[in-house]
Amino acid sequence: MSLGVLNNISAVYAQNNLNNTQSSLSKTLQELSSGSRINSGADDAAGLSLADGLQASSTALSQSASNASEGVDFLQVADGALSQVSSLLNRAVTLATEASNGTLNSSQVGAADSEYQKILTEVDTINSNTEYNGINTFATNAAFTVSSASDAITIGTGTASDALTVTYSDGTTLSIQNSTGTTSGATDLKSGATLSDLAKAINAGSGTSVASVQNNQLILTGGATITGASLTDAVTVASKSTTFTAGSSDDTFTTSTGGLSVTYNGTTTALSAASNESMSALLSDINSKAGTTVATLSGNTIVMSTGATLSGSLTETAASANTGTNKSVAIFTSDGTISQSYNNLSSDMVDASTSALSLSGTKLTDTTSAQTALTAINNAITTVAADRGTVGANINTLSAVEDVMSTQSTNTLSAENDVTATDYGSTTSAMSKYEILTQTGIAALAQANSVQQEVTKLLQ
Repeated sequence: MSLGVLNNISAVYAQNNLNNTQSSLSKTLQELSSGSRINSGADDAAGLSLADGLQASSTALSQSASNASEGVDFLQVADGALSQVSSLLNRAVTLATEASNGTLNSSQVGAADSEYQKILTEVDTINSNTEYNGINTFATNAAFTVSSASDAITIGTGTASDALTVTYSDGTTLSIQNSTGTTSGATDLKSGATLSDLAKAINAGSGTSVASVQNNQLILTGGATITGASLTDAVTVASKSTTFTAGSSDDTFTTSTGGLSVTYNGTTTALSAASNESMSALLSDINSKAGTTVATLSGNTIVMSTGATLSGSLTETAASANTGTNKSVAIFTSDGTISQSYNNLSSDMVDASTSALSLSGTKLTDTTSAQTALTAINNAITTVAADRGTVGANINTLSAVEDVMSTQSTNTLSAENDVTATDYGSTTSAMSKYEILTQTGIAALAQANSVQQEVTKLLQ
């Protein structure tokens, strides 16, 4: 090979090799310092995609385990409350057994009954007030559900003969009629009254708080029940409304001529007058007037498509008393399903009220009534025991779900670790290799540069 100074090829080779060594050493040091062999998409695109997917799955599974754990906490609160109910009922058995004996005088019987009635009140209090994170753990009696608690309501169709009858736990009753009613001694519900006004009237009739309004529902507790006419709800549909939600999908609707209109593609058309229509029939009328399908039904909500709106008013007749739904609790897991669901229309959600336990109206005022109450109390104890069994079974189910999700999360995390974790044994060996190559590369580059200096000796 001839001697020349224009290009030091040996030095170029040495420099290229040294650059490659430095790049490999830098990547090795990054792996060692981060603990991961994949620090960018360039390191392993397919591996990075797999690792990100596994990490997301592990996070979701871990949260699912937490969700199940919270569900267990919710049910344990309910179980603890049922335990207290059992203790109260055991005391009630003692009182009823004692009062069934004919050796007690009237004042002693009265004292036993007084304590017994307080026990019943406490049972209803536990059923009504036990909650987890603001959510009732026991079913409550939703007497009526309307579109909005601020809407004006009317009993039945508003005629003088329409009335509601409230029966309290002690057997007393209260008749509530419209202001146009003619029944003597009945409580008048003023024109434009709301659910809150109805609740106040019910509470005033007993002197205790057995009625309240929660989430557009009239809730009855303490063994109180309500029967009679349905309620009508004067609903105003907001101008340009794209959805309309009813109190219940079982409610019926009455529209007057021109009362409710649908607007689509700039054209507004009034619905024809209709009486006591179902939600599906109302939906059909809306689509018929629009000339195409612009409204669909989702539960108890009519959903309008883009560009279609509702406006006007209609009258909604609430479903019969005691058929509304209350809050529900659903435990969600990472596979997109609801593992357990609890609501007052399901056997999973227990009702520990005196009404549900058939204790309403029982008393210990005499031997006969005490013996009758004793039978009812024993049956109630059996019911509460069964309820605790239901709660316990669901606790076990959710505990199993939590264990499965935790195991899956751990295994998924292990799989991610296999894909991304740095192998310190091989990586430290590689680091030693690249450090040696760096040293030899620098020495080789220096030698290549010094060799070319020999040309100057030929010019001496």
